[in-house]
Amino acid sequence: MKKILTLLAGTSLAFYMQACSDSSTSAEDDLLKPGSVYVFGSDYTSGELRWVLDDGISDKSIQFNQDSKVVGIDGNLFVLERLNADNLALVDVSEDKVKWQIELDDASNPSDVVKANKDEVWVALEGAAKFVKVAVKDGKITKTVKTNKFSHGKATTPNLVDFEVSGDTLFALFQRSENYAYPVPGLLAMYKLSNGDLLDTIKLAKKNPMAMGFANGKLYIASQGEYNADYGTDADANRGIEVVDFAKKKTSMVVDGKKLGGGVYAFAVDPEGVGYAAVYKAWGDVPLMKVDFSKKTAEKVSGVSDVEGSLLFDDVDGVLYIGDRGSKGGLYKYESGKASKIDAPKKMLPVYGIAIVR
Repeated sequence: MKKILTLLAGTSLAFYMQACSDSSTSAEDDLLKPGSVYVFGSDYTSGELRWVLDDGISDKSIQFNQDSKVVGIDGNLFVLERLNADNLALVDVSEDKVKWQIELDDASNPSDVVKANKDEVWVALEGAAKFVKVAVKDGKITKTVKTNKFSHGKATTPNLVDFEVSGDTLFALFQRSENYAYPVPGLLAMYKLSNGDLLDTIKLAKKNPMAMGFANGKLYIASQGEYNADYGTDADANRGIEVVDFAKKKTSMVVDGKKLGGGVYAFAVDPEGVGYAAVYKAWGDVPLMKVDFSKKTAEKVSGVSDVEGSLLFDDVDGVLYIGDRGSKGGLYKYESGKASKIDAPKKMLPVYGIAIVR
């Protein structure tokens, strides 16, 4: 049975926050605001949404499923509830309410949302052999694009984990796993942004791709590769960051796991030509590496140690937001070569996801 959001469509966030506040801060000073950074926390049992104010992260929070992603698009905040929930909700921060919530297919595991046009978004589904277009106004599904042809072997889904948009093209990243293993490299598919028509595909160099991003007109894709016997990743050439050559329909490595120290768990890109990779060496040991794409070099970022809590680069302010889940973890800002922690309530759950709403 699906878990339903604590907030139902149309429920006032201001009312809810007043009801579940864990501080005496006035509601006026602690409301959701457009142009804010949002942080989702999870302890793998419960989940909560908080937001960054002038003096730190909000005392108040909104409860969601423990496995949720948050994405900001055109002044709206989308919440993708994943494991054992499979819901998509729209939080309109300008009106302080959840406008709607829809139930997706069981085990469909929504993985990303991108803008299709001013009225619709594309929603990636990791656990289903399709992705869907959804109306921003009311959450109704307006189009379904099947992806079953990309599933490998006996797998029922090709594992769509990330979307990117450039111009009139929608880029989709497929892991192509089978029985929790990765027998073949990942796949990049290009679709027409307006209607989801398939344009082309490119086979990747490495297995288990996690995320992608554009810098200086080039598309970079980060892969974690297969796990080792200890459920970590090895510092070898079987994983890393590759760049796509669309003319030749192939990819080439920029930096591999030898330089990074393991496989990439989370990935964010500065459009000016720098990538940030959370390298999953082992549970709790996930350092952050800064990658210069042109020089093909990687250096460790100090001040954070367990970057399993997501990465997000704000290309407007030029700031990288880091979710560190370690003993001294929290939400960090990285700018001018330094990581600084944002003040947070003691009761805040470990960072799991980050979004910016403008």
